[in-house]
Amino acid sequence: MRITGVEIVPVKLPLLEPFVVSYGTFPDLATVLVRLETDRGLTGWGEGTPDPHVTGETFEGLAATLRHLAPALLGRDPLDRSTAMRLLGSRVAGVPTAKAALDIALHDLAGHVAGLPVWALLGGRARETLSISRVISLKSPEAMAIDATRYVAAGFRTVKLKVGDPRDIRGDMQRVAAVREAIGADIGIKIDVNGAWRTAGVAVGAARGIATYEPEYVEQPVDRRDLEGMAEVRRLCGVPVMADEAVLDAYDALRAVRVRACDLINIKLMKCGGLLAALMLNAVAETAGVGCQIGTMVESSVASAAGLHLALALHNAATVEMGGPIMLAEDVSSLRAYYERNRITVPDGPGLAVEPDEAVLQRYAVARDWITA
Repeated sequence: MRITGVEIVPVKLPLLEPFVVSYGTFPDLATVLVRLETDRGLTGWGEGTPDPHVTGETFEGLAATLRHLAPALLGRDPLDRSTAMRLLGSRVAGVPTAKAALDIALHDLAGHVAGLPVWALLGGRARETLSISRVISLKSPEAMAIDATRYVAAGFRTVKLKVGDPRDIRGDMQRVAAVREAIGADIGIKIDVNGAWRTAGVAVGAARGIATYEPEYVEQPVDRRDLEGMAEVRRLCGVPVMADEAVLDAYDALRAVRVRACDLINIKLMKCGGLLAALMLNAVAETAGVGCQIGTMVESSVASAAGLHLALALHNAATVEMGGPIMLAEDVSSLRAYYERNRITVPDGPGLAVEPDEAVLQRYAVARDWITA
């Protein structure tokens, strides 16, 4: 069996509401789908969701990179995923989101060939079900408290607060305080700063200020380049620290654990380059005794399904945040049907068991490119 064609489909999907973090506002989900086809008619879908702040890849640039990389897969055995990914790495350095899209598509296709779900290809199932927290955009304290109350009423037991206004650290503390007062002591709170507190001195003070509200962790409190500063925050703030933007791949993870910069690492397929790369990153973390979270850039059903399959396969996945499908007004596929309150299952079937709806693609596709030998 050989790969005979690659389709690249950039789409912009509507969100239920704009997604706001410390470094920007996202009015919609700009993502790129990839479809691999074989000479036996089997297909595999992948997805790359870029975030220029994290990996430097843009929506338009990602599509162009995929057009450059796709020909390297033509004629290849879809089951030889490792060799294919090494080949892509030799063609271009970096661009982890582009590589993730193709890696996910290769895994989906391999699952269809083997008749196995992706979690089985990754080593087997570590758990039966998954639970997620609900992410709350950066807003005023009052608005975030209202959102948190609404999500708890909908069945979520943990909320994740986007904070990080570098002009108003006190405002961040007020946001956390308002949410804690609104939802009570029994609901978990996670804090995501996206590096906006910048320096260890500011971050230690801010984290100590919110420690009384018992957050489960503070994510990326300082600039991504400052691992020593993050290690200082971890030593002094009294709250577990998660690395996100500071750790893209296994090499970054090794640097982070060497300086004891974090208690947890947020693994995102778009940062590290796909499922194979995620397994390597997790191996470094698990060896060092550092737990992992399977996170998301806010992705559609395709990449979200890949993240969920990964989370099912990893014993070291302490938490999961694949919330993209419940944040979209319209998705390319039906993964949202497998979300019940804060619990998620994955659909039965080979590969990702997620098939994009052609009608949705026609509505939201920005372009469609078909590459063959």
